[in-house]
Amino acid sequence: MAMASNHDCISDGHNTNGTRYGAAAIRAFAGGRHGSFGAAFLDPVIAESLKTLVSGKRVLDVGCGVGDWCCLAAQYGAKSVDGFDIQPEMLELAKQATSHLDMVHIKVGDAGDMPYDDDSFDVAISLFVTCNLSPEVYAKHFKELQRVLVPGGKAIYLSPSDWCHTELYTRIEADPSTVEDEIAEILETVPRYPTTEQITEAFSHANNILVACFAADQNGKLFRVRSINQLAYSQHIWRKTEVLLYPNFFYSDQSDIENLQSAGFHIDQKENFFTEERRSLFNRKNPNIMLSKKYITNPASWVYYISKPC
Repeated sequence: MAMASNHDCISDGHNTNGTRYGAAAIRAFAGGRHGSFGAAFLDPVIAESLKTLVSGKRVLDVGCGVGDWCCLAAQYGAKSVDGFDIQPEMLELAKQATSHLDMVHIKVGDAGDMPYDDDSFDVAISLFVTCNLSPEVYAKHFKELQRVLVPGGKAIYLSPSDWCHTELYTRIEADPSTVEDEIAEILETVPRYPTTEQITEAFSHANNILVACFAADQNGKLFRVRSINQLAYSQHIWRKTEVLLYPNFFYSDQSDIENLQSAGFHIDQKENFFTEERRSLFNRKNPNIMLSKKYITNPASWVYYISKPC
């Protein structure tokens, strides 16, 4: 993901159908898939998984964004690739990226009401989609994903971990206690019931924060989340990353697992690919961002390999 300016943010915020991304965020997403961390830890693994799954198969990319994964699935020999997203602005870029690929089809669609027939796909991917979904859409997403897959179909599901909501990830040279003090000072400047723009402006110079999660209490006061017990199912949250600050919805690891199982999926494997080896390689290549060991011991995301029973 390309680095955005400190003032870039998502303009619309939390919506009924899910997070809507403003122009600045769309430009940032168009520069990469999951940011600099994802490029080092997640993207290579997902790409390798796609390479083994999609050849000769009908593939669906849920929340396809700007179409990167659609292109990759086509490159790896998919018979056909369908991608959809709720945001037309994203899809304009996806259509441009895939215009030379006859087997790729892009359309507007809702993750809770997928515009496809039953048993239409052999393989599906849903990568960091559900954290953008309102509760009305979140549970439906899993059932719809199951519906459009053929019996025996496979899917890759990627979501933020509980640690992503509770841990403060900093640059390796930063003193976490000092960063915590800085956050406390910043929070005092944020008005009650803040907008995304106001939160973004307040944290515009907090450059040592790589990942942190914030929410508003019942009085509208913003706080840094330290325990998932501080959050309610589907609560509005804001994530501060090295690239952007953006609104999301909170769903726990347990919520993901329960909804996958309730939809009838079998969880074949749950993986953390944030290894010490990859961390060391990342730090050598990115001396201006370097990750502390906490990013490995408390991974910020999970990859689920799931299947629809025959």
